[in-house]
Amino acid sequence: MAEGGEPAATVWGTRLRMPATRAALLNATAGHSFELDDVHMGGMIHPGSLTLPAALALGEQGTGIDGRRLLTAVVAGCEVGARVGLAVGTGHFRAGFHPQGTVGVFAATAAAGRARGIGAAELRHALGTAGSQAAGLMAAQDGAMVKRLHSGRASESGVLAVLLAERGFTGIPDVLEVEFGGFVGSLGGGTSNLALLTDGLGQRWEIEQLGFKAYASCAAAHTSLDVARALRAEHGIASADVQRVTVHATTHAIVHCGWPYEPTGVTAAQMNIPYGVARMLIHGTVSAEHFTEAAIVEPNVLELAAKVVVVPDEEFDALGPALRYTVRVEIETSDGRIVEGSASDRVGSPKSPLSQEDLEAKFLRLAGPVVGVGRAEQIRALVARLEALADVRGLADLLVAG
Repeated sequence: MAEGGEPAATVWGTRLRMPATRAALLNATAGHSFELDDVHMGGMIHPGSLTLPAALALGEQGTGIDGRRLLTAVVAGCEVGARVGLAVGTGHFRAGFHPQGTVGVFAATAAAGRARGIGAAELRHALGTAGSQAAGLMAAQDGAMVKRLHSGRASESGVLAVLLAERGFTGIPDVLEVEFGGFVGSLGGGTSNLALLTDGLGQRWEIEQLGFKAYASCAAAHTSLDVARALRAEHGIASADVQRVTVHATTHAIVHCGWPYEPTGVTAAQMNIPYGVARMLIHGTVSAEHFTEAAIVEPNVLELAAKVVVVPDEEFDALGPALRYTVRVEIETSDGRIVEGSASDRVGSPKSPLSQEDLEAKFLRLAGPVVGVGRAEQIRALVARLEALADVRGLADLLVAG
């Protein structure tokens, strides 16, 4: 292969350049590292941290690609990844797989293939190679750092699969639908539906179903945080007065993030409803600074998190996968009050989107300390006109450390 250690692609937020596969690995790991990325709820993936690292790593090669092709690559990756996630269904997650690592290889490969400009036959083999590299166990949510690496490995696999395919390497040509050993049939967990791979293809674009996170935590916890925030503000609840919080949620949400909180690591705190609700009731928000090794063991947070219980609600389960984040939150205070509220969708979802101003402010707040405030503003302005950009290497040059 051509990847002999040549400095071919940018490692964002640093001054390093590495081979395309390595850059994709590091950038995608970082992109998923703080639970602040985008979400495609139906596909159960975070496409941005899969597709953009893969597409830009290859887009920097040779004479580069233009912004229009980069955008097309990201759209293609989201479309393929989301549809594969929809086809395997929620049973894939419930069987213990982490879709970011498993389904994610298809999103990354489609994005990398489009950025590279390979043909349909080559892309078919690239997807077949990537499918054999699909991996990721959901037990990583219990506190392991490896959860972030699932995204990195998926993006890296996509780049590698494309580079191999254009050199004649063959993969499983019908990797998704083949009956024995195919991805959907083997990993679907009993809820697979192959028809969803192509249902509405070309008429309905899955990238329009992306939402963005308002809090630095698992998306399945966000409805609980939204309701806790509203109740705190509406009823003037002080965290010291809280005696008990009961979150009624779906079985899916409980498996994902509803267990009693124990400070086993930053990942576990980000994936946990009781921790997030405790933080929300104390601070009125849940942000990046609340997920450090010191923050996750603060005594007042541990005490309040222990008062938060998450219980299954069969009525919510019956609503189906599209409403699996539905919750009802009850807060009991020391003066005997019981207040409650409910939500079926989270702030930041496609139905309740963050504003463009909110998204840009979020980006500047996160990127400024890494690349510098001035460069972060340059990136924001460039992305706003990305479709007209002649060479994406201009974007990559801005993504280095300040």
